[in-house]
Amino acid sequence: MIGAVSSWFRTRTPREKLLLQVAAFIVVVGGGLTWGYQTANAYRAEAAADLASATQLRNDVSRLAALKAGPMAATPASSDGTPRGAATAIAAQFDLAPSAIEPDGPTGVRISFAPASSRSIYSWIDAVERSGLVVTRMSIVRAGEGDLVLGDASVSARKP
Repeated sequence: MIGAVSSWFRTRTPREKLLLQVAAFIVVVGGGLTWGYQTANAYRAEAAADLASATQLRNDVSRLAALKAGPMAATPASSDGTPRGAATAIAAQFDLAPSAIEPDGPTGVRISFAPASSRSIYSWIDAVERSGLVVTRMSIVRAGEGDLVLGDASVSARKP
């Protein structure tokens, strides 16, 4: 095949040879430039997506840090040392109104909350866990429009 193309090319006039060589050069250089541009453009698009993702992650972390340090941040609650006392004291910190408190096993308590902000309930869970207790069961049900929820939790002492 190559021999046939070579012999065909040799039979061309010098002007035709020059035109064919220029055309081949333009095709090769043009193809190389196009390939290079497409590769660089793909890298640029990937870098822009990575930058947008990193910026979003940074903003999320900043927002979470602000929430943690905000007015809803937990300060140590003063209680009688029992799971019941700690759970109710921490609930008072987050303006949660317990609607029912019942014993749950030898060292636990089951507490239900009146409709409240979901953020308050999640903050309560975090504060209870930080105080050394364990939330063994949690049920959160939407109680209307917005972020109002009904919360029902079982809290017990952490096992050594």
